[in-house]
Amino acid sequence: MSTAVTVPGYNPPALPGLTWIKSSKSNVNHLDDSIGLALTAGGRIAIGITTDPSQAPLIASRAKLRAFIDGARAGEFDHLI
Repeated sequence: MSTAVTVPGYNPPALPGLTWIKSSKSNVNHLDDSIGLALTAGGRIAIGITTDPSQAPLIASRAKLRAFIDGARAGEFDHLI
């Protein structure tokens, strides 16, 4: 079950018209410094910084995003935050 929330008002020109979601841990009432994710028409995952729609989102395969999330869950990036 997903608790992610939609990102109202985030529509980067490089990938217009996608439905963006972000963590429910982010401020759900406005665009903050959160990371948004969207599914592209080609089945890949777009990753964008919601405060800067002028930046082109990063595109990753589901497998690459899965590997990153698995690493994050395992604490591999804890030293960065």
